[in-house]
Amino acid sequence: MERLARILAARLREERRRRRLSLRKLAEASGLSPTTVHQIESGRGSPSLATLQALASTLGVPLATLFESGPPPSEPAVLLPARQRPRTRTPGGALERLATGLPGQRLRGLLVTLAPRGDTGEEAMTHPGHELVFGLAGRCIYEVAGKEYEVSPGDSLLVDSRQPHRGRNPGRREARLLLVLYAPDEESAWIERHTRRSVASGEHPVG
Repeated sequence: MERLARILAARLREERRRRRLSLRKLAEASGLSPTTVHQIESGRGSPSLATLQALASTLGVPLATLFESGPPPSEPAVLLPARQRPRTRTPGGALERLATGLPGQRLRGLLVTLAPRGDTGEEAMTHPGHELVFGLAGRCIYEVAGKEYEVSPGDSLLVDSRQPHRGRNPGRREARLLLVLYAPDEESAWIERHTRRSVASGEHPVG
C-alpha cells in the first residue's frame, strides 16, 4: 500500500468515527457507494480528486486535511524531502502531498499528475476558499463554472473554489500541476459553520 493511501485511509476513518458516522451513512451523504468508501478506508481504492472532495465536504473539512497525519510539530517550519513525499495513484493519474503539519495551517499544497486523457474526476468540485493552479508540465484544461482555461507550463490560474471546477488533460503526454489550496478559516470554525448550514437547510448533519 502506498504511503499516501495509508495516510488517507487512516485519516478518513478517523474523521468519520469522530463524527459518529457509519461507513454507509458517510457514503450516502457523499453520493458514493459504500464499496467505494470501504476501499478508500482499506487503502485499496484509487479515488479521484472529485471523490475525495465529496468526502471532505461531507465531513466538513478542507480536502487537504485528508492527506495529513501525525501531531503538529513544535518547530516553526516543516521540511518534507522530495524522496519522502507521500504519493498515491488516482484513476486519472497521481496525487502527491506537500509539506503539512503547522498548527492552524490554512495553506496546503498538492502535486497532481494527469495521465494522457486523464482528469480529476467526472464531477466538478466545490469547496470554500481559493485554489492556485500552476502548470509544471504538459497542458491542462481547467474548467471553472462552465468556462475553460488552458494551463501550460509556467501558467498560473487563481480559482474561486466555491465555483464548480475540474481539471482534464486533453493531450497525449502527462500533465503536472501544482495546486495550492487556501482554507478561509481554521478547521474547527469551518466545520462548525458547515454543520450549522447543513442542519438549517435540512441536509444530513455531518458534525
